[in-house]
Amino acid sequence: MIRLFRKTFFLGLILAFATIGAEAQNTNINPATVNVNALSDKQIERIISEMEKNGMSLEEAMALARARGASQMQIDQMTQRIKDYKLKNQFVGSNTNVQTSELPTTELPTTELPAELSEKVEFKATEKNKKIFGFHFFNSENLSFAPNVNVPVSDSYALGIGDEVNIAVYGASQQSYMLVVQKNGAIIIPDLGPVNVYGMSFAKASEKIKSRLISIYNGMKGNQPNTFADVSLGALKGVKVNVIGEVNLPGTYALPATASVFNALYLAGGPNENGSFRVIDLIRDGKIINSVDVYEYLIDGKTQNNVQLRDQDVIMVRPYVNRIKVAGEFKRTGLFEAKDGELVADILRYAGGFTDKAYTHVLDLYRNNTRTLSFVDVAADQYKEIELMNGDSIKAGAITERFENRISIAGAVYRPGDYQLLEGMKLSELIVKAEGLKEEAFMERGVITRKQKDLSLEAISFSPREVLNGKADVLLQREDRIQISSIFDLREARTVEIVGEVQFPGTYAWAENMKIADLIFQAGGFLENAEVSSVEVSRVLDYNETKDLTKSLLHTYQYGLDRNLKLDAEGEAFVLNAFDKVYIRRAPGYRPQGTASVQGEVKYAGEYGITRKDEKISDVIRRAGGLTPEAYVKGASLRRRIELSDAEYQAKLAIAMQDTTMNAEEVEKVQYQIVGIDLPKIMKKPGCVEDLHVLEGDQLMVPSKLETVMVSGSVLNPVAHTFTDKKKAKDYIMSSGGFAQRAKKGKVYVLYANGTTAATKGGLFGRRFPRVEPGCEIIVPEKPEVDKAANASKWLAFTSTLASLITAIAVATR
Repeated sequence: MIRLFRKTFFLGLILAFATIGAEAQNTNINPATVNVNALSDKQIERIISEMEKNGMSLEEAMALARARGASQMQIDQMTQRIKDYKLKNQFVGSNTNVQTSELPTTELPTTELPAELSEKVEFKATEKNKKIFGFHFFNSENLSFAPNVNVPVSDSYALGIGDEVNIAVYGASQQSYMLVVQKNGAIIIPDLGPVNVYGMSFAKASEKIKSRLISIYNGMKGNQPNTFADVSLGALKGVKVNVIGEVNLPGTYALPATASVFNALYLAGGPNENGSFRVIDLIRDGKIINSVDVYEYLIDGKTQNNVQLRDQDVIMVRPYVNRIKVAGEFKRTGLFEAKDGELVADILRYAGGFTDKAYTHVLDLYRNNTRTLSFVDVAADQYKEIELMNGDSIKAGAITERFENRISIAGAVYRPGDYQLLEGMKLSELIVKAEGLKEEAFMERGVITRKQKDLSLEAISFSPREVLNGKADVLLQREDRIQISSIFDLREARTVEIVGEVQFPGTYAWAENMKIADLIFQAGGFLENAEVSSVEVSRVLDYNETKDLTKSLLHTYQYGLDRNLKLDAEGEAFVLNAFDKVYIRRAPGYRPQGTASVQGEVKYAGEYGITRKDEKISDVIRRAGGLTPEAYVKGASLRRRIELSDAEYQAKLAIAMQDTTMNAEEVEKVQYQIVGIDLPKIMKKPGCVEDLHVLEGDQLMVPSKLETVMVSGSVLNPVAHTFTDKKKAKDYIMSSGGFAQRAKKGKVYVLYANGTTAATKGGLFGRRFPRVEPGCEIIVPEKPEVDKAANASKWLAFTSTLASLITAIAVATR
């Protein structure tokens, strides 16, 4: 049913949307192609009739048109046409009997839409302008006085020409009016006549309109009315105001009807560097109706003078009269403005008062006497007496870092810090206030650092013991600093050190009567590889032994103990001294567990633990089950793990950082090296010289049979060839296209699969190239490029020098 209703309305709406002269039977018209401005009043009336017949509001009808393809511009144009038609004909609800012909014949103006509102324009302010107090309030990113058009109209709003007044009568009688304030300042209510509302506040205008409606709606009379009226404002005509005088952006600005003086000043950028913030006049009809003091808002938040603007108002910003410079310890600094008769106290209030570091007893006032400058000390009791003048400069100084009654105590007391100096206060009293000396306090000497009259320092020593016993005391003065040290402050930190095979080697605090076992216990006990039968202690020479020059450097002691930290009688009686160093050695037969790996053509490839110090390659291969029939024994290679010491690693790292051709990140602490081995000989004669000992991390690789020979380097076509016994090294090179132009033929070498190399040899009968085996690589080196121009320069220099030498010899022999 709803769908049928909407379709019926839409067909009617489409017929009304049709362009003038279109046939009524054509219902396939696209609403997007309709020219709304070309529709006649009769077509607009038909649209309104269709809306009322189907019980649809204007918003619902336009939403349906939008869903059928009408653009937003067409919707806006149609909405305005309908409103204008109702206003022109005083279109009323279906309950009324008022006819259009009965309405007054006075021509009613249509509602005038507000002009396009002015926007804030950025401008470049001068440095002086930025320092003026109040400038940033009209030119801040966070604080904006931009007028808001989407706010309810207040009761104090003054009605102007072109404002729309909506009246809704409801109850026993129902009626609605959309009226515009005409140029004569009145709205015309049908059957009632004109009601003058121009310049009246919205609240007063509402009351006036309701009182006039009583004459045609009797139900609104009495204590129990049955008819009521509601008055509201519709579209408000915008205003244009002129902002002139000393402003940053003078001009004419378009504003909403609800705009105030501050809104216009915001758009104009506020007063410029010569403008006044204290005297801003609002001129209406040639008369000053209000004077705005921006400080009242900025300082006290008062807005009573920020009145609503009307069309053609003029805002005049006059030049300042008195400008005062404020600097120093004020909460606000910069350039302030003072009215005639204002005092130093007023400018102090505008500046927000003093900071917490200000010297508040006296202000420095620099005054321009038109010909010379004068300086005035303004005491605190004169702040409300001295009047300000144009060009005055006021500065508040900071308090000095000088304490009148401060003393301090530091060191071995329970509450070190600053204390108040009382009259006649002595050192013993200060120690009591600091809750006494700590147990570790050094009782023989303390020091008082005192400032003399010329601020030079004086040291006064005392005995804390005598002060506490009452035998001596010191009268304290302002800024005295008392230092009482502890016995630990006056001697080197006493420690012992343990190194070697314990869980946590390192340095530990020394304590009296500490034994060797006590230190080992603190270090977490022995590691499994520790040799406990011989623990060594080294001890530095004492003070008496170092008086004379000797060859002795240390004393050493050795004691045995078991893993339960039980020492023999002599060791148990030994007491560690401060700075002793205890060594726990590694057991001589201990070796960390090492592994080597065998990969490739062995029966049981994998990792094997090294069981003996003298275990060899042949032993590991035998443990791996021996070689498989597919093993290429000649190609076996050994990859050995080499770990650099910390010193070697740091040295290589330092070289890499200094050498621009090297990358420090490529320096590795663990590296691998290829070791060439002769596995056929090793397997034939186990234990021979070639049968190397296996080390931790060794990787033995036995490849399968290889069938290719690679030719690389300075040849025309580097490529791999199938190995045959009939070919020699030169044959493989020729199969790769032969030597390149810059090939070093006499330096050809062969890299075999096991990592060894063989070079070409020369003789009386020509070059002898190395033998070729499966899996090897024949490498032809390349000659370096020769810079012919550089060689020519060298020969030219040589010949010139030689000619000069011959000439000199000839002259000398004459």
